[in-house]
Amino acid sequence: MKPTKPFLFLVILLGFHAFVAAQSNAPSKYVGYKYAGVVPNKTLPNGVKHLGGGLIGDFDADPVYGIAQVVKGKTKMLWLEVSTGQNATGVTGWLVKDVLVFNNMTKNQHLFFSVDPAVSCQRDKKDIENLVALGQIFARQGVFKPSKAWIANIQTGKFEPTPIKGLKCEYSPP
Repeated sequence: MKPTKPFLFLVILLGFHAFVAAQSNAPSKYVGYKYAGVVPNKTLPNGVKHLGGGLIGDFDADPVYGIAQVVKGKTKMLWLEVSTGQNATGVTGWLVKDVLVFNNMTKNQHLFFSVDPAVSCQRDKKDIENLVALGQIFARQGVFKPSKAWIANIQTGKFEPTPIKGLKCEYSPP
């Protein structure tokens, strides 16, 4: 018996839905992960290497929020985090609220987030708070051209997609 076209379409659609669901659930194993404050290039107990990060939002708040760049194998990630403790020396622990995963990045691609001193982005001549973007640096032109962008929303604890249309980003070599 030959399958009908609507049946094949349904199977393909369900398979695609399962693929998308698996992709969106991939970073979930890190959401909720807690760890002690670390210095860059230290490997955490879960095998993820911490490459550093920076604070976003109100630096004097308690808790404070941050974005960390981490890597496991060839997979690069950005973690939106909230502090779980502070003392006189700074943040003593972090809780991962959301994760952006970047598989198979090319040598030409660059991850930018709002604490990067080499890139600054504006829309309608206004700085965009807590912006995160993936794109390419054109050093000779002094330009960073984003291909995807998100806002790290500390109220929702999520990276929220934002349009790249109208983003103007400058690059200044460090």
